[in-house]
Formats: sequence, structure tokens, C-alpha cells
Amino acid sequence: MSVTPVVIAVVLAAATAGGRGAPDPCEAATEPLARAARLADSGDATAAADLLRAQYDAAPRCVALTIAAWSLRGWNEALAAGDRGGADEAVARVTPALDTLAATGAGAVLDAGYAGALLRAAIASAQDERDEMAVWIEHARDYSRRLATNGVAPRWPLPMDVAEGELWHAVDDFELSERAFTRATASPATATALAWRGLARARDRRANKAGACAGYRRAVELAAPGSPVAVEARGYRLVCEP
Repeated sequence: MSVTPVVIAVVLAAATAGGRGAPDPCEAATEPLARAARLADSGDATAAADLLRAQYDAAPRCVALTIAAWSLRGWNEALAAGDRGGADEAVARVTPALDTLAATGAGAVLDAGYAGALLRAAIASAQDERDEMAVWIEHARDYSRRLATNGVAPRWPLPMDVAEGELWHAVDDFELSERAFTRATASPATATALAWRGLARARDRRANKAGACAGYRRAVELAAPGSPVAVEARGYRLVCEP
């Protein structure tokens, strides 16, 4: 039996399609992830979480998006639980994020472990369990070191030193908070408006007004106009020397 050109074309098309494989579920997530990071870096964690959640709903098989969306959502819930005195029902709202991160595939164990450790540290912070919080911070830092060894430091829910600074600030240890934010602002990768705002806050609570003003000045330079960090920094600068 002769093979017609039509049959050959069909076979070649099938072979080509098979060689291409399944489409990358994260292909369209790169730009939204970067946009969400910029929002978070200017202190607008709520807008960043909303953006990530919308993207996750559209591409739930993208592991990077899953970790970013659920870790930031869990972080925000843990901070809100702290505002409610660490009430059990408020802390329970972090559980879906922890469960989702724990179920993440083998290809992202370190990223998911890092995010989960920070969420547990944030829960301990909300309940004013400082010793437990410190243990989870060290777990997160260990994950961060291992990831950095592979060339990419973890980003979500926050970079390590920024997250640690926020956690110590939440339990009123402003000395350790200042140390963490000082490390964050010393690195080009993490010297964001959020990090400078954190450093300024810690300095203010330690009665270092000049240092706080310097931190807020840098935060204004880096923050998106109208962002939460920009608004706070401009307000504080009203009491600073010209």
C-alpha cells in the first residue's frame, strides 16, 4: 500500500507535537511574580497576595506560583492573627497555606520548607512564643543557606533577613530587628523599600531619630509612589531635619 503525502504530514505533525511535550505551566507566571515582588517590596502585601492568588487560580500547576501565592497568603494571615492576640481561630487561617506548601512536589522541597518555616515562625510570633519563633527562624535560615548554595536565595513570603526583622519587631525585640534589617539593607538583592522601612522603624523604637530619618529617606527613594511604605516614610520625614 502506498503512503500518501497526507498520511506523512499527519505522522510528522504527531511526532513534532510529541517532541514538544506539555506546555510549561509557569510560562506566563514570570511577569506577574516579578510584579507581585515589587508590590511586596513597597509594603503592599495585600495587593501582592491578591495578584498572586488570581494568577494561581489561572495556573494552579505552576509550583513557583503555588509557593509564592500560598506563602504570602499565610504570612498575611499570621500577621493578622498577631493583631488579634494570637487567637486560635485566627491562627487556624494559616493552616491551608501550610498544608498546601507541605503537599508541594519534590522539585521544590527547599523553597516550600523555607516558606513553611517562616509561616510557623510567624504563628509563634502571633502567640508571643519567642523561643519557638527563634527555632523556626533558624530552620528557615538553614533552608535559605541551602538554597543560596544552589545560586538562588528564597523570595517568598519574604527574603530571610527582611522576614526575620519583621518577626523580631512584632515581638518588640527592636535590637534584633535592627540587626536583621541592617543585614537586609547591606545586600543589593534585599535592600528594598520594605527593608529600609523596617530598619527605620527599629531605629525609631530604639530612640535613634537621626538613623530612622536616614532609613525613611532611603525608603522613599525606593518605594513606589503612593505605596504604603512611601506614605509612611513621607509622614515620618515631617519630623526630620531638612
